[in-house]
Amino acid sequence: MKRGLLLAASLMIMLSASAQNYRIKADVSPNLQPVRNIDESLIKSSPVVNAFALPQKPQVDTKAGGIVTVVDIGTSGNAYGLYNGGRTAVWADDDINSVVFTHRMAIPPGSGYLAYDLSTDGGWTWTNDIQVYNPTIAGAANARYPQGVIYNPAGNSDPANAVYSYFGPTLNGTNGGSWGGYAMGSHLLNQSTAPTQQDFSTQGDFKQNVPSAMTINPATGDIWIFECAVNDGLNNQYTGNLIITRGVFNAATNDWDYTQTLLPVPGYVGEPGRAAADEKIAFAPDGMTGYISMIWDNGGWEWAAGLAYYPVLLKTTDGGQTWSDPIAIHLSGPTGLPEIKHYLTDEQWNDFWVEPDQVHRDSVVYQTAFDHDLAVDMFGNPHISVTIGVGGIHGGTAYSIIATGGYGATFHIYSLDQAETFIAKHITHNNTFRGEWGEISEDSRSQISTTMDGSKMFLSWLDTDFTDVTDNIMPDIWCVGFDMSKEPYTYTEVFNVTYLSEGWLEAYMGTASYYVLTNGMDYTVPFVYQTLEGGDPINPVQFKYIADFVINEADFYITGEQEIPVREKAFTVSQNFPNPVNGATRFTIDLNRRSNVTVEVFNIMGQNVQSHNKGSLNSGAHIVELDMSGFAPGLYFYSVKTGDQVVTRKMVVR
Repeated sequence: MKRGLLLAASLMIMLSASAQNYRIKADVSPNLQPVRNIDESLIKSSPVVNAFALPQKPQVDTKAGGIVTVVDIGTSGNAYGLYNGGRTAVWADDDINSVVFTHRMAIPPGSGYLAYDLSTDGGWTWTNDIQVYNPTIAGAANARYPQGVIYNPAGNSDPANAVYSYFGPTLNGTNGGSWGGYAMGSHLLNQSTAPTQQDFSTQGDFKQNVPSAMTINPATGDIWIFECAVNDGLNNQYTGNLIITRGVFNAATNDWDYTQTLLPVPGYVGEPGRAAADEKIAFAPDGMTGYISMIWDNGGWEWAAGLAYYPVLLKTTDGGQTWSDPIAIHLSGPTGLPEIKHYLTDEQWNDFWVEPDQVHRDSVVYQTAFDHDLAVDMFGNPHISVTIGVGGIHGGTAYSIIATGGYGATFHIYSLDQAETFIAKHITHNNTFRGEWGEISEDSRSQISTTMDGSKMFLSWLDTDFTDVTDNIMPDIWCVGFDMSKEPYTYTEVFNVTYLSEGWLEAYMGTASYYVLTNGMDYTVPFVYQTLEGGDPINPVQFKYIADFVINEADFYITGEQEIPVREKAFTVSQNFPNPVNGATRFTIDLNRRSNVTVEVFNIMGQNVQSHNKGSLNSGAHIVELDMSGFAPGLYFYSVKTGDQVVTRKMVVR
């Protein structure tokens, strides 16, 4: 006991020394935990939102070789339903080749109504805006942040025999402030009967807020929802309990019978802002082994206690009847994961610290971002997709992360022995971390999808791949696959899912399905994103479904020991000079191989104002001159295209 106390004391002394001596450079910026679950009535009058404008992107052909197909599905009155981290909004069932997407509705009838979109042919054709929740009936209230799943009875291959289930927190005010209600219900996919609706208010110690975790047990059909019980909704004051909401399917009503229990879990009780930042739940294909996962500081990892967030797991081996004590994953420090402690390159390390030689990698606190995702494989092992950055106290604020400027990275954290030990695999450094639109923001939004047999995982995230954009306001969806069906375990390269498609640079709040669709050797990962007209989240949104992002069996060829490459660029393009320009300007194209080259210039409205076919050019450097005389002053873009790859840069005409 004394030895443990001495160790804890020595760790705190080291951290205190780190806080005093490990100074970051002035141009390195931390991000604080964003405000969640905001009051939309206040946002609607905000001039900040209405004045916000997104940068323009060049126009592209909507479908070229290898580019994904984007399908319009449902709509909503504003962007608030899909933001706030990647919840279970998209759900695919491979056995019936069906996909559902759960969302708030347009106005009319109102954004407090819930609906779902349904495809029974693998995402190619859809029935949209199927209303399932009405906030105006007795006991109901406006719903927010909805989620949904499909229950498919064992052995069934006909979508008509499957049942959809939805969930959403409601603004009924029973937990202080705005929040406190839960809304649940079901609908037969054949739509032969009316949807059901159940409403629950906060009662006693069941302090309901806004859960981000929903799943369905693949073996039993039980629905699971959980969150930290918190006092007064937005206050985020942890009570010491998790609220576990479990639904058991009732064949007589084609709905779920729900019960709630409180699960005591140690944490900082009674202190505002100390509940988990994010929660997820998932089960193995056998339905027995499962995990609750939280991004949290519950005091379980002494090295980071009071400073940084880390993953905290609870495990079940009996289908959720009982859960283990919390398992804290140590990211850094003496007991941390080596790949996390060394993911920053030497160049980044030197650019990061005022005195890099005085900073030891074992002494730095790393933390997760504020959202993550969880899946469980065929062997009952947990897999987490999350962004990692330098954590600790920045600017006097704990639980802040430095992940902007390329200092954040996407990680795959997983176990091979059912959470006894953990492995961290660095996937890629992210270009950006957070995008902000008025009063709301979205981080890199790590997510993870799996085959229904649990043999493959597909990690995805949002990042900007656009010159001179330092914030994640023009996001693409990125994805990498992981195969554990045979040894050695293998990854794919990193793919830019939305590259050059309609969703290129505007895959706002991109959201992945927990399950993928399998067709022979092909794996289709279902994604949905939304429009964001003018950068204003108050405007109505159109939801977009990506129908054919496919990873093939042959794409899994990179072993865990190899570096995972991002798709190689066939060429580079320099910044034009002079810039600003009032006549001629030049830039250089450096080709890795002989290629056909096209150069186009676009104005800020996305209109093509110049086009130059350079023909087939040899590998190496080539100087291109543009004559911008006679063009109106303002911002322009020049794009260089070879094959299906494009590089775009900005220039200013004066």
